[in-house]
Amino acid sequence: MTMNTPPSGPAYTEAVAVFSSLFGAPLEIIDIEAIRRPLDEGPLAQLAAISAIRDGVSDLRETVIAQGEPQKGVSELNKAFCKLFMGLGGPRSAPPYESAYTGDGRLYQEPALEMGKLLSKQGLAPSEDFPEAPDHLALELSLMEETLRLAGLTEDKDDIALIRDLHTRLLGWVPNFAGACAAHDPSGFYAKAAQLLLTFLKLPHPKLVPAAA
Repeated sequence: MTMNTPPSGPAYTEAVAVFSSLFGAPLEIIDIEAIRRPLDEGPLAQLAAISAIRDGVSDLRETVIAQGEPQKGVSELNKAFCKLFMGLGGPRSAPPYESAYTGDGRLYQEPALEMGKLLSKQGLAPSEDFPEAPDHLALELSLMEETLRLAGLTEDKDDIALIRDLHTRLLGWVPNFAGACAAHDPSGFYAKAAQLLLTFLKLPHPKLVPAAA
């Protein structure tokens, strides 16, 4: 069942979690097999439930299916992940860090310091098996997800302010990140996922994030 209105608070939060997972680690064969299932049953179902992006989610799934058998798909998509996000593509990559798209483009700059402070303030930190800079896209989305959950329970003004700040941060650099993915993704999957994320971020949040202009 799709929504004809802006996503509810819980639906928005779950969608943020899905996007965080897509950019946080390469897909495994179990993920590929799950994505190939009917759209409303697989791991993209939380995204497909939002009518404004459902067509894009369906297209994303079809991109996985077009890779062929799951074993081939996981190989091709992992190559794309490593090329784009782990530096193996050199200049033809799409670093998933805010610092890469602000200032002089060097990593571990001011955005990383700021995100480190925000994570610490919320009592959070990257897990030991995710040794990435604090301004990694998956971490910014994870912090947004966690804070959305907290704000949904407490209505804390500081949490609401943090959500709006994170939303503004993401809209400040995800367009350039999506552009880099579109230019350099050999699989098409991450280019479409990044564009889908950008479209999602421009949707109005029902309560916490003002509607995009």
